[in-house]
Order: sequence, then structure tokens, then C-alpha cells
Amino acid sequence: MVSIRIAIGSDAASLAVVHAAASASRELSPTHYAELVEQHAGLIYLAETNGSVVGFLVLHKASHPAVEGHDPIQLWQLYVTPEFHGSGVAARLIAMALDHARTHRHDVIWLGVSEQNARGIAFYRKHGFEPLGLHQVSGGGHAHQDIVMSCAVQ
Repeated sequence: MVSIRIAIGSDAASLAVVHAAASASRELSPTHYAELVEQHAGLIYLAETNGSVVGFLVLHKASHPAVEGHDPIQLWQLYVTPEFHGSGVAARLIAMALDHARTHRHDVIWLGVSEQNARGIAFYRKHGFEPLGLHQVSGGGHAHQDIVMSCAVQ
């Protein structure tokens, strides 16, 4: 059984573990996630099963020039540990993000996904996100292009 809840400061170490397991990017410290939880209070949801955190998402109140909407919100990060890929955990997190957007009256939710991430693009399309175009992303000493995708909140 997977449950979804809002992350709190004491979840920081678990968020760092999930990020390290799910991402090829550099590992971020629990301190980073403690600060993230503080800065994005109520905008980080985590998925737990049997008392272990197996995934999380971070929402960010932000707009993007390609996104049309009066009050957009960004799905900024979504990570699920590899052993839970294909299990429905990410779908449950997306459903929670859409529910959050509806509850807080955001009219659109958007995200950026690497144009090389065919699996991610297909997943987001399956959940109602449509591509809007490419966006140059740089940071951490590298640059790449993301596909900006959005979904109207109904």
C-alpha cells in the first residue's frame, strides 16, 4: 500500500536517498532537502510504502513564457526509486499534484523534461501533459534542452 503525504523537515534524509537512487545527477545532502522543505512548505509530496519513502515530487509557484495561464504552477521535481518504476507510484504523485493545483485554483500545471527522456515524455503525455516547445536549461556546469509540457487543471 502506497500513501502520499506532505513532506516535513524530518523527511530530508529520505528525500536525499530517493534522489540519489533515482537520479544520475550529483547527490544532494539532507541539508539541501531540509532547506527545500522549508522553502516549499506544503508543496512537496512524498510516497511511502511500509514506512519507507519511495518517491516524491516538488511543486514550485512559477510561470514560464511558453505556458498560458492565469495562475500556473510548475511540477519541478519528480523522483521514484527504480524498484518502484512502473508500480503506479509516479502516477499517484501526479494525481496528487493535479489535486493540489485544483485545490489551490491553479489553472495549469507545467514541467520541463529532458528531450532525451523518452520514457518521461511518454509518461507525462499519458497523464495529460502536452508539449509546448523547447527550453534551454543550464546549470551545474552543463546545458541541455528540456521540452516544456503543460496540462490544464480541470
